[in-house]
Amino acid sequence: MRTKTLLLTAALSAAGIATSMAQVYSVNAVGYVNTTLVPGFNLVSNPLDNKTGNTIGNLFGTGIQGTIPNNLAVYHFNPDTDQFVTAVYDDLDGAFLPASAASTVIAPGNGVFVRNPTQANLTVTFVGEVPQGPASNTQIPQGFSIKASTVPIAGTVTSMGLPGAQGDRVFEWNAATQSFITSAFDDLAEPPTWLPAPANLSVGEAFFIFKGAAAAWNRNFSVNN
Repeated sequence: MRTKTLLLTAALSAAGIATSMAQVYSVNAVGYVNTTLVPGFNLVSNPLDNKTGNTIGNLFGTGIQGTIPNNLAVYHFNPDTDQFVTAVYDDLDGAFLPASAASTVIAPGNGVFVRNPTQANLTVTFVGEVPQGPASNTQIPQGFSIKASTVPIAGTVTSMGLPGAQGDRVFEWNAATQSFITSAFDDLAEPPTWLPAPANLSVGEAFFIFKGAAAAWNRNFSVNN
C-alpha cells in the first residue's frame, strides 16, 4: 500500500517524474525505439511487440544500453487491483526481482513508471514488430490506467483517436515543468474533444488516463496506409 500511495501521489502531482524522449527507426513492420530515462521517474510505453517476450524482465533486462544500474525499478499499475507491481534490478543476481513481478507482461499500448536511480540519463531500446490490424487495437479499462499508442507514432491523443466521454481525464507529463497537464473530455464542445488541447506525445511516451467506463481504442493500423 505504501508503494501504491507514493506512486499515485507522484502520478497525480508529478513530483520527481519526467517525460521520456524517444526516437524511432523502422523498416516495414520491424524496428526499434530508443527511449531516454532521465534521473528519477519516467513514464514510458512499450511501443513495439517484442517477439521474444514483452515482460518487464525481457524489455528492460535486455533493452537497457550499457550496465543496468542496481535498484533500477519498473512499476506496473494494475487497473484491476489498483495496485502497483514493482520489479527492481539486483546487480548481484543480475535480474529483476521478484521473478513474479519481472514476468509481468507490458503489451504494446501500455506503459510503466521507470525509476532511474543514477544521476545520468539511461537509454532503453525497444525492439520488435509494429502491431497492425486487430493487434493495433486495445481496450481501456474503467478507472485509472497507464496507456499509450499501440503503434510507434507521435501525436496527440486527439489525432490518435483516443475515445472519450464526459468525465474522462488524461494526465500527460510536461518535461519542462515536470508536472502533469490535465485534459478533460468535453462532450458539449463542437465537435466533442479533449480540453484544453492535449500536448504532443513522443514515441515511447505513456500517459495516465481516467475513464468513467471501459472503451475500445481501435487503431486498425497498417504500415501500407
